[in-house]
Amino acid sequence: MKKRVFRRWGDDPASLRDLLAARLALSQEAAGELIDRGSVLVGSAPASDPHQAIAVGAKLTVLLGASVEPPPTVVVHRDQDVAIVDKPPGLPSQEEPGQRSYCLAVGVARDLGDGARLMHRLDKDASGLVVVALRKSAYGPLQRAMAGTAIERRYLAVARGSLSGDGAIKKRIGRHPRDQRLRAAFPEYATAGEPAVTRYRTLTHGTLHHEPITAVELQLETGRTHQIRVHLSSIEHPIVGDVAYGGPAFDRLCLHAYAVALPHPRTGKPLRVSVPPPDELVRLVPGLTSPFT
Repeated sequence: MKKRVFRRWGDDPASLRDLLAARLALSQEAAGELIDRGSVLVGSAPASDPHQAIAVGAKLTVLLGASVEPPPTVVVHRDQDVAIVDKPPGLPSQEEPGQRSYCLAVGVARDLGDGARLMHRLDKDASGLVVVALRKSAYGPLQRAMAGTAIERRYLAVARGSLSGDGAIKKRIGRHPRDQRLRAAFPEYATAGEPAVTRYRTLTHGTLHHEPITAVELQLETGRTHQIRVHLSSIEHPIVGDVAYGGPAFDRLCLHAYAVALPHPRTGKPLRVSVPPPDELVRLVPGLTSPFT
């Protein structure tokens, strides 16, 4: 495997894609493909946002000519039927164009067995808990639970601005009219998009660059693509690190699926799993803890 290692100089472009294009003499498209394949590391973390601002002096490693293997799977719970794993930010849940090996699904099959199957996905730039069926007999019960309301998933996010109390965001979500990679929010009674409901609860507050930020807990009543990101952006509180939806720049998307509760696919008994907030979120909002009980 060939690789290039360099640091950003003061006169280099600030955005990741522009920086790669300039330093490696690539087109914008080729630089974007390297990022999409998971072949670019900023420090030790795979980069995923082509518009990410790179600090002067930051170390970049670009892997050329070979696929990048996903990191070891972090298993939070495992029994004969089901596993719950903790996906890192920047790792796609499933295969992406041009990069078939760098994704959570490949890592899960490698580490948990060929029969292991993801039961749902997380956004590439989000992190947190994903339910995995380990045997064929578990697929059906877990699929039915996912299709209904039997599985509860909770998220932590750090949003721009000062939120208080709790509430529900009820806006339809559909394709963005100008960028098909993104989604847009529409009024609750519009004809565009599909119905979507996100409930939020304020946890604690902090500051980023002397501006207020708020840690919130979120629950989904529906599961639309980019739902939490779009809904928070639509009420003028985009997620920190979510530049695509208007959030302030940060090292990562501050969205983490921290808790899951479901009926066990074989016994039917409640299975509840949670993990602490990621260190990056705690450093942003020091009073943040996992509120799941």
